[in-house]
Amino acid sequence: MSAIGSPVVSPVGSPIGSPIGMEIRKLKRRRYWLMAAGAAGLEVAWLAAATAKRAGGPVEMRLMALTLNEALAMCSLALPIIAALLASRLATVDTEERMGQLFTALGQREGARFGAKLVLGSLSVMLGQLALIAFTAVAGPGMGLEPTADYQEAIWPIAVVMASASVAAAAVQLALATCVEKQAVGLGVGALAGLVCSGLAPARLEALGWALPWGITTAASPISSVTAIRSGAHFTVDHPWVNALLAVVAAMIWSLLARLAIAYKENHR
Repeated sequence: MSAIGSPVVSPVGSPIGSPIGMEIRKLKRRRYWLMAAGAAGLEVAWLAAATAKRAGGPVEMRLMALTLNEALAMCSLALPIIAALLASRLATVDTEERMGQLFTALGQREGARFGAKLVLGSLSVMLGQLALIAFTAVAGPGMGLEPTADYQEAIWPIAVVMASASVAAAAVQLALATCVEKQAVGLGVGALAGLVCSGLAPARLEALGWALPWGITTAASPISSVTAIRSGAHFTVDHPWVNALLAVVAAMIWSLLARLAIAYKENHR
């Protein structure tokens, strides 16, 4: 099996490039990067509007920790949908001009293609979510929000949680898009997952998020949803970095399960 980043050699012995390089070339003129940037832009615009409203509210609500909580809520809703859209585009590019069949004939294993697509998909989703953290850190003080100790304690664990959630969601959605021929199935699952996961925190069912690849943001949130609405409360959980570590472990497990699904498909086609 070709490792990610190793060259794939055709039957006549000429290298056709690394899996990641080939995936990047496949995506040229297919508006994938425009889709990823547009999704990230919509998320940041939503958070900017919410932050502006918060900055004009009562003094006790002008806290950057609360804006981080809003970023997490946005991530819980939008992440599964964005991951589904981008994963579908990554998967369907192989059906155009029979590119998938061509590279299989040239010796590239489907597992190597999945790994390369997962790297690109995870990074695309991840950068969009981390843009929410960057906006909060850069624009928050200028808009009059206060960077309290809660904010300082939670910002880096939240970044790790969002990155982990991006990997898990991208892996599962990519496996769905690859294994299920009808792309509407994966897109529907992503939309439903966004609705379900965004409702876990209001229902105080955050723990259920650990059972879902799209629920990591909610389950591992370093900010307690119970205290986030109380002014003057301590917003962060007792051990935010433990939550972040658990999120990394969960992302690894879901990525492994997705890879096993691809291996099963490859061995039984």
